[in-house]
Amino acid sequence: MRRRTLFISMLAALVVVSGIGSSALAGRPTRVRSALSERQAVVQRTREIRRIEARLSADLEQRIERLRRLQRSGRSFMRSDEDDRRNATIEVAPRLVESAHRRLRELTRWMTRRVHALRHRYGAIQQWLDTAGIFRACPVPSFTTIDDNFGSIVRLPHVPVHVHQGDDIGAPAGSPILAPFDGYVSSSRSKLGGLEIRVFGDAGYVYNAHASSVARYGWVHAGTVVGYIGVTGDATGPHDHLEWHPNDGLAVDPYPLLTAACLPTDAPSAVG
Repeated sequence: MRRRTLFISMLAALVVVSGIGSSALAGRPTRVRSALSERQAVVQRTREIRRIEARLSADLEQRIERLRRLQRSGRSFMRSDEDDRRNATIEVAPRLVESAHRRLRELTRWMTRRVHALRHRYGAIQQWLDTAGIFRACPVPSFTTIDDNFGSIVRLPHVPVHVHQGDDIGAPAGSPILAPFDGYVSSSRSKLGGLEIRVFGDAGYVYNAHASSVARYGWVHAGTVVGYIGVTGDATGPHDHLEWHPNDGLAVDPYPLLTAACLPTDAPSAVG
């Protein structure tokens, strides 16, 4: 009896320690998260450059217009310090206008070079995310929430205490579940996961739990509807419990991949 109690205590401690380790791993920076942060920084820098260019261009345009109005008004034949300064400005106005135009052209070239470089960098980051980021399509495009709860300890009535091996994607019941990459679709059932859908790709497989039905079996392309959100198994509400198993091995945190594939961005218009 004492041995059994000791064994149960050691097992509980192991579960807790595993959960802490998994949570720490979930918050650790990854290449995908770093790429997402850099992509956002590129967008913000592009917007800043456009704001600077717009402000300086407006200032130069106003200066050019003031000089042109002064030229059109003609010279004054009154003898005063103010009129003398005005006449002197009119004399050099053509050179001042040309100088302002030159600065405006230089500003435009500078902005164009900077935005071109940022657009190129954005494209490189996005290309990497599209390939090394693994997920080419958002698994649940109609999501309402994406919980970064990989590694948390799950304690529910009538459910064994266990470490959460995926992230929960909340969505209305019946919402489509998509294949995040090209692969092969299969399904199974269990008490915990309910109707389970797996998509096996070149780099690993995703496991979707609690589905209501399967839409497609066999070979599919990224973005193909493979099933629908449900509440089967031990689910407290409609959602997709999604796990990512690279190289068909142990589950790892899918949140960076979900962020890259699912969160919208207006960056193309910002850098285009």
